[in-house]
Amino acid sequence: MKLIFVDSRDRVSGTPCDFTIQLPETLALEGKHTARVDSFRLPIAVPTIQTGVNDTLSIQVGATTYTVTLPQQNFDGPTLASTLQSLLVANVPGTWSVTYDVNNISMTISCSNNFSVVGGTYGAQLLSRANVQTAKSFKSLYCPVQGIDVVYLCSPNFTNLSTIGPNGSHDTLMSITVTMPYGSVQDNEMPQTVWFDVPGNTCTQQLSFQLRDRNYNLLNIVPNISFLLTID
Repeated sequence: MKLIFVDSRDRVSGTPCDFTIQLPETLALEGKHTARVDSFRLPIAVPTIQTGVNDTLSIQVGATTYTVTLPQQNFDGPTLASTLQSLLVANVPGTWSVTYDVNNISMTISCSNNFSVVGGTYGAQLLSRANVQTAKSFKSLYCPVQGIDVVYLCSPNFTNLSTIGPNGSHDTLMSITVTMPYGSVQDNEMPQTVWFDVPGNTCTQQLSFQLRDRNYNLLNIVPNISFLLTID
């Protein structure tokens, strides 16, 4: 069994979310091996709303589309709802109400006028998740406020056909559901019974790892990560 302690601060190239580490000796694996990730530490450094990333909501009322812009910051659910309500009241015709259900992680937007959520960067985020839209209301059935709801740890060194990740990727090692608030550090372990296959005939002195979002895009604002890679 091999234990490899990985810390993105020890990288020889790349960024904290896309990096390569140098091993002290060649990793030579022949035959069948499995591996797992434990003691994964992820600083939660992504605010709820990021300028230019997910800060605009476009609403169509009649034939006109109105766009409001949320300020970049970390929000809890009720504060996000009240901020959005104030912006809609100030900029879009009608009587607006925005409420956040903390227990169900959902948000409801309603208006005295008929309206539709049609776009914007935050609007696209709402529309990409389960929602119910009627003539005078829009309910996001899953509206997390951690800034990012899931992170995938992947590595091209461990690509194999037995693993299927987002967009059909085969290099996903671990899925991390974000539950901690902005500014904290989240710790995760893989279930004790879960191992992934290691490609045979692996022989390398370097290992590369990436952090990706739910659309499998590379993240770029996490300060550093660390974890234990166990190979059996």
